[in-house]
Amino acid sequence: MNNRSFFSRIAVITLLASVPLILLTSFVQPAHQHALFAVATVVLFVLVCFGLFFAGAGAVRSGSKYAFTNLVSVSVFGKMVLALAWLFVYQKTFHPDNEWFVGIFLYLYVVYTAFEVWFMTKLAKS
Repeated sequence: MNNRSFFSRIAVITLLASVPLILLTSFVQPAHQHALFAVATVVLFVLVCFGLFFAGAGAVRSGSKYAFTNLVSVSVFGKMVLALAWLFVYQKTFHPDNEWFVGIFLYLYVVYTAFEVWFMTKLAKS
């Protein structure tokens, strides 16, 4: 997978993932207070995807046959820690009135994780 393909696909995924969020935060009052959290979470996952794509591309070109596997292992653990920290910091900093932010986060987590699995599989086959 080349850079252009990755950039165009992440743009499409982000657009498709954002439409339901815009509708949700516009028409569901309890979710409205988490609109900025949703935007920040999209940005966070896009940055994680960028980092993982470039690290994965480097690992594939690496001389070590274990580099890519190690990257996947570290990224799974690292993303889980980042996810828990992100939710914890948001909750402790902004003291939200409801838990809609957890649903918003999980939705984005699933969307971007599925995208990561797809592009990492493409990188592994290259």
